[in-house]
Amino acid sequence: MSYRVIDPAGLDRRQIYRLLVGSIVPRPIAWVSSISQAGVHNLAPFSFFTCVCHYPPMISLSVGVRGGDYKHTTQNILETRGFVVHAVTNGLEEQMNVCSGDFPPGVSEFEMAGLTPVPSDFVPAPRVAEASLAMECRLHTLLTLGDPQHPTHLIIGEILRWHVREDVTAEEGKYIDPVKLQPVGRLAGNHYCRTQDVFFMQRPDRKPGQLTPS
Repeated sequence: MSYRVIDPAGLDRRQIYRLLVGSIVPRPIAWVSSISQAGVHNLAPFSFFTCVCHYPPMISLSVGVRGGDYKHTTQNILETRGFVVHAVTNGLEEQMNVCSGDFPPGVSEFEMAGLTPVPSDFVPAPRVAEASLAMECRLHTLLTLGDPQHPTHLIIGEILRWHVREDVTAEEGKYIDPVKLQPVGRLAGNHYCRTQDVFFMQRPDRKPGQLTPS
């Protein structure tokens, strides 16, 4: 079996992006709602997204720039300090895809995708009523990384509240059941995946049914 050796130092940024998104798969999708100081709602998906810390709970998402300026999500988060991250699940993938479009600043993706904004408890950004899982977040840190001409903004937020639909929880709401949640993942290019084939393996250092260390 032969292997191709690839040195990123000799590649342009677009080719490096293609290699990166083809290597780190599948990726969870952060469907992020935010609001501007003028009160305009924004809703956009990002797949450079992960958890950072569990106590207090923190997540991160990486957002690029558009035309050399902040994307609407980044600008809104800087202005209002809050945002909401939703899980993209089966049945909402088309609406999520609509929200990935390049709309003018005054256009609400909620309206374009036919989604319902509902008030959050702690942040000014609205939640998506149709989403089965939402996390209200407060901006903790924003870091600017990469090429100054094409920077990436790493946004770290602290989760202030979860909103989880009852039918995707287990053990009286203690856990989120991944089989019931049915999240959609991002692959490379225009490809996505569903989590229909879910299997279980018990770690050798855990007792049966134990999810976390003692």
